[in-house]
Amino acid sequence: MRRRIIVALLPVLALLVVGIGISYAAVVSERTTQQVFIDRSGDAVRFANLAEAAIASGERTRLHAELDAYHELYDSPVWVLGLDGGLVHDPGPLPPDGAAVTEDIQRAFAGARATEAATVWPWQRGPLRVVEPVGRDSQVTAVVVIEAPTDGLRAASMRRWGVGAALLLVPVLALMGGLWPLTRWILRPVRDLERIAMDVRGGELGARAPVEHGPPELRGLASSFNAMVDTVQRSLERQRMFVGDVAHQLRNPLAGLRLSVENLRPWVRQPPAREAVEDAVDGAVQMGEMFEAMLAATAAASRERVRDSEAWTLARVFTTARPHWEAVTGEHGRTLRVEDPDPELVLRQPPGGLVAVLDELVDNAAWLSDGSTVTVRAFADADGRFGTVIVADDGTGLSAQEREAARGRFWRAARHQNIRGTGLGLAIIHDVVEDVGGEVRLEPNTPRGLRVAVRLPAVRRPGP
Repeated sequence: MRRRIIVALLPVLALLVVGIGISYAAVVSERTTQQVFIDRSGDAVRFANLAEAAIASGERTRLHAELDAYHELYDSPVWVLGLDGGLVHDPGPLPPDGAAVTEDIQRAFAGARATEAATVWPWQRGPLRVVEPVGRDSQVTAVVVIEAPTDGLRAASMRRWGVGAALLLVPVLALMGGLWPLTRWILRPVRDLERIAMDVRGGELGARAPVEHGPPELRGLASSFNAMVDTVQRSLERQRMFVGDVAHQLRNPLAGLRLSVENLRPWVRQPPAREAVEDAVDGAVQMGEMFEAMLAATAAASRERVRDSEAWTLARVFTTARPHWEAVTGEHGRTLRVEDPDPELVLRQPPGGLVAVLDELVDNAAWLSDGSTVTVRAFADADGRFGTVIVADDGTGLSAQEREAARGRFWRAARHQNIRGTGLGLAIIHDVVEDVGGEVRLEPNTPRGLRVAVRLPAVRRPGP
């Protein structure tokens, strides 16, 4: 439990430390940079006044002397650039170049002054430059450029960062020590509730959250959660029982009705009457198929989810289901193409197993596609968290509106209305796959046909 509490607290505390630390570090570096920049800007203004007087009088001895002394004292060379591009004062090193400093010099010649400098971070090695116009507005006659070293600036930032980190870690450690029992008491029911919610999400409606731990508010939340699950479970069980009972109760009368109608055939001789009898028999057969599909849907909804530890590899799923695929595609004159999956890839199994889901999709592709080939393949996502099984055909496919409507219960395409079926298969597949955190996508195949993608969480990822 202590380890789980530490794991739960560490992200929050790390975000707190990082958030405050980054903000503090940014403010410290910005203020330190601006202090140096303001000092150097004051020097640049004074040198600009000296340069303006020297240019106006033609006497530059004092200007050169002060700038050279400044260079020697602070290790900061100062250039004075004239309008013609020449150097009014040359400290010796080459003038700075680059897009940023060139842009600052051009703005200075236009009469603009820089009011702040870009923040100097401790890992940056470049100097801090200050550019000051000599003169104002249209009377600018030269530009003063000071290049100040940043070693002291970066060292000062690092010192302040160290002090700030120490001051930040002390209360954080004290907070962890003081809140240790409290967080353990609070987090335990939250984690229990999260675990039970995931179990219920996975189809285990018998799971219940413990209500004897934690503060009263969380105990009340757990009780309300359990009551909600009880209500949902009772409602689902009643619905399933009702559907199953109705289908069972109607199965025998319907079979008797069909037999009675079929017994009328020898006594009916007129063509219109025979056609009516055949229509009645077909209707009874279709109603029987509908009841069987409703029973199958009820059975699928009531099955428990396959445990992850018992899930088959995709290779075993394909091996088990392949005989049925070959039989149904051969029966309808289709060619079956199966690409062997990664032998180590295991996907979370929906209720009833993945074999039943893929059998239904292959049946649909072989029976309804009007194509020549049915392809089954699988692959894992790049991050390995999910895997996808594809069942594709090269038949007529479905339009965008039909693909959207196909997940509804009892839906059938207009061209398939005269083909036996209930329209429940895809709807059941959507339900059972989504119950385990997966999804089913109906997409157009290339160059033609329909592609059904069943995407499920990976239980065990393939090896390298």
